[in-house]
Parts: sequence; structure tokens; C-alpha cells
Amino acid sequence: MSAQPTTSPSAPNAASVVAAAIRKQIVMGELSEGELLPSEAELLKQLKVSRPTLRQAFRILEAEHLITVQRGSRGGTTVHRPSGRLAARYLSDLLQYRRVSIGDVFRARMMIEPAAVAQLARHRDDAAIAELSRIVAAQRLSNQGTRLTAGLEENFHVRLVELAGNATIAEYGKLVHHLINGYLNCDFDSSADIIDAHDRLVHLLSAGAVHAATEHWRQHLDAVRDIVAEKHDMDGLLSLTP
Repeated sequence: MSAQPTTSPSAPNAASVVAAAIRKQIVMGELSEGELLPSEAELLKQLKVSRPTLRQAFRILEAEHLITVQRGSRGGTTVHRPSGRLAARYLSDLLQYRRVSIGDVFRARMMIEPAAVAQLARHRDDAAIAELSRIVAAQRLSNQGTRLTAGLEENFHVRLVELAGNATIAEYGKLVHHLINGYLNCDFDSSADIIDAHDRLVHLLSAGAVHAATEHWRQHLDAVRDIVAEKHDMDGLLSLTP
């Protein structure tokens, strides 16, 4: 632990300062997933704060799911990296407060993914195309005519945006997919048509057909939205299954 907050304001503010220092180390990768923080006694010495302040800071970080505190003689404080699903939960709360519909989230996907497709088609990155091709092959193997493995469906969409090369947009793409999957509770019935659409996209990307690839993907996303609309009210307020 390198953080050394020495401030001595009121306890709640001091706890926030300590929590912020530890949070920064987690999000910057200075503390790894599964790593144990030093003992309470050692942290009190390092951070120069009171025991109530440190424990309040831990409560803040526990509420954010960035640490788990195991109490007792064999206890300890375990670090957790930020989760995309957790971020989607927080974003969902905000969107629900703003009374956003699931249809609005689908429109967000329409703004993100075709742009990623255009970028991939322009650059024709062999490694990216090969990876998407492998995902499609795995989808075909998993599909037994009943249901596509949810992880593979999500993986194709998420990787499609990630491989376009913009880390910020990639994180937004992940959030959108977590929101959609959380709303649908993974009840998305797939078919060979969906896998064929993915396969067609890979071929268009390989050919560098920017316009054709982009339009194909727009049509595919429209078709998926129509399938979902048969079972769900697209004007209904966004909510995630716990």
C-alpha cells in the first residue's frame, strides 16, 4: 500500500479519503484481483487514521464490491477488480431513474456496433477477422438446433467492438450488452440464421467491404430487435434481473 492520507477531518470525510486512495490503487492495477490487503494494524500504521475511519472506508469499498472483508481470526480483506456487470447495474439504476426504455438501449447498440464494423472493414486486420471467425465456428459447434450458448453470443458482439481498437467505446459496448442481457435474463432464443449473419459479417470484413458490412450489420441488429420486440415491450422501462 503506497497511499498515505494524513488528513484528519471529520470521520466520514476521512473515510472517503481512505476509500478513494485504496480505490485508486485497485483501478490502476496496483492491487490485483484476489490480493489480500495488509492487516488492519498495518493499514492503521501506514494510513495514519483511526480504526473507525478505516472500517468505514472498508464499508464504502465493500458496498462498491471492490473488496470483501472476511472477519475473524482467519479473516482478511480481499481485492476485487471493477466489474463490467457491476458498472451496468449502476448505469441501469441511473437509466431507470431517467426512465429510459430498453428500446433506447438497443438504439445505443445501433450507434456503436455498425461504427465498429466500418472501422474493422477499413483496416482488415487479419488477426481480428481470424478471432471473429473462431467465435463463429464455436457458435456453430455449440448450437444443436435449440439454443446458442449465451456467452458465445455476447462474446461475438463484445469482441466485435473491442477489436475496432477504441478502448473507451469498447467499454460502452460492454455496458450496453450487459444491460441488454440483464434485461432479457439471457432468454434470447437463437437460430442458425443468427450464426449465419455473424459468418456473413466476417466474410464482408475479410473482403474490406465497408458499406456492405455496415449495412449488413444494421439489418441484422434490426432483425434481432424485432425478435426481441415479439416478447418484450421495447417502450418498457429498463430493468435488470437481480
